[in-house]
Amino acid sequence: MTAAPPHPPPTAPHRRRLSPLTIGTVVGGGAVVAAFAIPTSVVGEGPVLCPFRLATGLPCPGCGLTRSWVAAAHGDLSTAFADNVFGPVSLVAVALAVVAAGMLRVVAPARLTVLVRVARSRVVYAVAAVWVVYGVARAVDAAVGTGVFPAVT
Repeated sequence: MTAAPPHPPPTAPHRRRLSPLTIGTVVGGGAVVAAFAIPTSVVGEGPVLCPFRLATGLPCPGCGLTRSWVAAAHGDLSTAFADNVFGPVSLVAVALAVVAAGMLRVVAPARLTVLVRVARSRVVYAVAAVWVVYGVARAVDAAVGTGVFPAVT
């Protein structure tokens, strides 16, 4: 008779790691919900939180996104585009991505890689590049004071 193999040592319970897609879906969904839940009066005034703006006094490409998302969520598109041109665009993109990720997770989890491919597409990289160029142009405009872009307050 052979001896039974030794039992493996006890280990900690297996924890399931959250994928970056799941984390992004939860964070993105929370941000979209917050944009609709926060009154526009709350984001109008407040402290500057942007580290780049605190250090330089100039707006970064993301400056004004919170105000832009809240304004867009409440239907004030002129203010939304004035706060940050990419605000309404990114709000719609994130909302669509969250809905798509949620639906795919329920209906066809194996198809979630489609969202990863979309996120890594040339179109997304091109939009990000244009966004950075817009941010640099807005910062230069603020530094020079030409007034081409609305002032970031």
